[in-house]
This record gives sequence, structure tokens and C-alpha cells, in this order.
Amino acid sequence: MTRALLGREHFIDLDDVAYFYTGAHAPAVHAVEEAMVASYRAKSGGPRGRAGMFALEERARASVAGLVRGATAGDVAFLGDASTAWSAVANGWRWQPGDNVVLNEYEHPSVFAPWLRLRQAGLEVRFVRRREDWEMPTEDIAAACDERTVAIALSHVGYVTGLRHDVAAVSRAADARGIPVLLDVSHSLGLLDVDLDAVALAISASYKWTLGPYGVGVVAWNRERLPGFEPGAVGWRSVEDIFRADRFADLDWSPDARRFQMGAPSLSGIAGLGAAAEIIGGLGLPAVHAHSARLVGAVHAGLRERGLAVTTPADPDRRAGSVAFLHPDGERVAAALEDLGVHVWGGDGRVRASCHVMNDDDDVDRLLLALDRVLADHPLGAPA
Repeated sequence: MTRALLGREHFIDLDDVAYFYTGAHAPAVHAVEEAMVASYRAKSGGPRGRAGMFALEERARASVAGLVRGATAGDVAFLGDASTAWSAVANGWRWQPGDNVVLNEYEHPSVFAPWLRLRQAGLEVRFVRRREDWEMPTEDIAAACDERTVAIALSHVGYVTGLRHDVAAVSRAADARGIPVLLDVSHSLGLLDVDLDAVALAISASYKWTLGPYGVGVVAWNRERLPGFEPGAVGWRSVEDIFRADRFADLDWSPDARRFQMGAPSLSGIAGLGAAAEIIGGLGLPAVHAHSARLVGAVHAGLRERGLAVTTPADPDRRAGSVAFLHPDGERVAAALEDLGVHVWGGDGRVRASCHVMNDDDDVDRLLLALDRVLADHPLGAPA
């Protein structure tokens, strides 16, 4: 019997819901709300209140670093969102016309859009296509690289099917050619082991598997693999000393990851993320991953038993916390499941269910039984 790793009493308004929506965003957590409110209320404290808010930011930096193997607090920065972080990275990247970056067709627009914009200046953007079985092995990514490849941008776990890339293998293939790997961990941070030593940068949203709120983008910078990197967006918090006598002479870049932070951040959001990261850290990533993996396996098997075209790999080492299956009217299926108290994501010809710390075996049973009812009303032809 797989029980919830974090009981429903820790969440807001989850009493009558089977929540499989974490791949879009995690449910609200009482401790996160309390941290956000406390940080906001500190504004009335004037200088001391402000100092307390920034102290919570430093605490959050350390808590998030604790979820990234090889990271310290100085390696972590907070921006407004993951898309802002990706734009700052792409706009600061060094390349020459005719160079290329390698992505793949499972990438989210927050990852690929900043690079597409640079096409007009002469950067080639290559997209690796999936195989017929929905797989995308490391060798296909490596084959797309050549002597003009300046970066591989990759999601640790793809949002389309939930496929998990072997980051260590990609890193070895990239190292053989001296190519930095830039990793989006929005679907793995807070769930899987994220190894900063294998990549140059890791970027994440705040509101998914970490259990945090919206409004924070996380950057973890490997300063050994990418020394001296200058982001393509800058502000008063990017520099070490805004009051130095010769501040108009040049940019006094912060020596650590704070250089990615441009201006005044969402301190209440960061405090909430810090509280969420402490919850995950307290549970332990191995336990969180093992819990999710057991439930994902049960959902995967149940969908297969129903003859659905499951696009998430069957191999547990090639998936993470989400399972997706094809349906031409995914939005309607998701809406019908929501009416039955089961939250999933649906759209783009598919339905995705995500398993995290709040889920248990009863949730899985409820999902599959509700899906039987919904598919009876919205039948699907032979799986593709």
C-alpha cells in the first residue's frame, strides 16, 4: 500500500480531490502560504523588515541548493521566472554567425523561444526529432552536434511525454566535443537527483515539483564549467557593489550566481519557495522519487491495460513523475475528469497525469475508474 508521503492536511483544499496536476503546477501548501504572508508583512518593518526579507532570500538560496547535487548557495540565483532566466542566458551566450545550438522537439517554448529569436542574427537552431516509438536517445542528440555547436539546451524531463533524458550520458557526449549543456529542470527539481557537476547551467520554474509558488525562476550556475559568464540582462542586483566610487567605469559583476538577478525580486515568492524546498529536503529526494515512481508505474500499467497509447517510456529509468497518453480531445477529457474530482492536464492531443508526494494508491484507483467513465463518453479509436 503506497500512502501519501505528505498528508493532505499540509495542503489547501485537497480534501475531496485526486490531484495529478503537478506537471502544470503543484497544489497550495499551508507552510508556503504562511512563509509568503510573513515575508510580505515584514515590509511594514522598515529597514529591519527589509533585512529580514532578504535574510529569508538567503535561506531560500541555501534550501534550493540543497536540492541540487554539487550546488552551494552561491551557485543559486532567483529571477522572475524560468523564461526570464532562459532569455538572459541565450542573450548572453557567445557565438558567431553560422554557429548552432541543439534542442529537440520535446522542448517547452521557454527553452527554445529565446534561441529562435537569435536566428535573425545568424544562429542556427537545430531540433532533434523523436523516434517512432516516442523515444529520443542520447545518440540522436549527439548526432545533431558538430564543430559549430556552441550549446545543447535540454529539459531533464520533457513536458510533452514525461521522457527523462540520461543527463550523465548527454554530458559525456557533449564533453567529448567541448559543448556546454544547459539543462531545464522544471520537471525534475524537487523530484529527481539534479547533478550540477554534469552541466553548465540548470534552470527551473518554482511552482511544480518543488511545491513552490509562481513568480520565481531558479538558476544554478556551474562556475567551473562556465567561468565568467555574463548574462544578457543586467540590473542593480547583478553587480557586487552599487555604491563603489568608480561604478560608472564598468560593470562590477557579482562573482557568484547573484549576477543573474537583475532587480528587486519577488521576496515573498522566494520565501515561499524556500519553505517548499525545506519540505522536500526534509522528506529526502530519494524517498520522494521512489514514492512517485511507484505511483507512476501503477498509472502507466493501468493506462496500458485500457489499450491507451501511452507515450511515456515503460522503462522507469526513462521517466520521472508524469505519464501521458494520446487522445484527440485531451482538453475535454481533462475537463470531464475534473468534474469527477480528478485533476490532470489535457491538451495538444494528449492527457498527462503527474504523481507527487500528496498522491497515494487510492488516488490512482480513483483516476483509473474516473477515466473509464470519461472514455465511455469520449471513446477513442484504435491507439496510434
